[in-house]
Amino acid sequence: AAPSPADSSGRRSVRDRSRVCSRGLSACPAWDDDGPLDLPRIVANVKSLWPTIEMSATSRPAPVLAIALDWHRAIYAGVAVPDPDYVANIRDSDPALPCLIDYEVVVGTTPAVPARDVPASLDAFLRAATTATSTLDGAISPGVIPIDPAVVSAVIRLCAFGHGEWIRIHPFANGNGRTARIWANWFAVRYGLPPFVRIKPRPDDVLFSGAAHLSMRGDHRATEAMFAAMLQGALRRAMS
Repeated sequence: AAPSPADSSGRRSVRDRSRVCSRGLSACPAWDDDGPLDLPRIVANVKSLWPTIEMSATSRPAPVLAIALDWHRAIYAGVAVPDPDYVANIRDSDPALPCLIDYEVVVGTTPAVPARDVPASLDAFLRAATTATSTLDGAISPGVIPIDPAVVSAVIRLCAFGHGEWIRIHPFANGNGRTARIWANWFAVRYGLPPFVRIKPRPDDVLFSGAAHLSMRGDHRATEAMFAAMLQGALRRAMS
């Protein structure tokens, strides 16, 4: 089994991200970030979750929302959150969860998909991901490591799309970045590649941050190029 991509240590950067519940309800707290005391628990949860992620990827199910909701629930198990309804639920999806309706997110100066559009955007993302995986499932047999550069590039493109679209949509109140990185690794492992994106703490460099900000605008090309370089690095380390 591949090592958990949460195993690496690294300095966690402060993210220039703000959230606001536009309904202005004092009973609806913002979930801007994780508390520092919760970080060890989150890292441990990601490590514990990794075998499940790997098993799911190699069994090649259709990419559906329920998979990501289960990841989010597992990541925040035992973690103090401002509102328990924020865990494993998406923005503007259920009238029974009023604090997630009109819960808007801004990353830096770039707004995420408006809360009212999150369900439809997720549907479009999952349909596109299902189409892509159906094509690649036919091109790459289970258990086979792809060696054709064009096929490897197609897998990297899917990893970048999965990561970038999740970042652009920002379905959750918090925890979108690490869920996006899980999607990238899930697609990679599905097709015989190593999990090359560290989940928690996140990769801490200007290139990663810049690529994520471009993805917020729907441009995933920088993420694709960065992922290609990250994969090469992971393969070099595996062979050293």
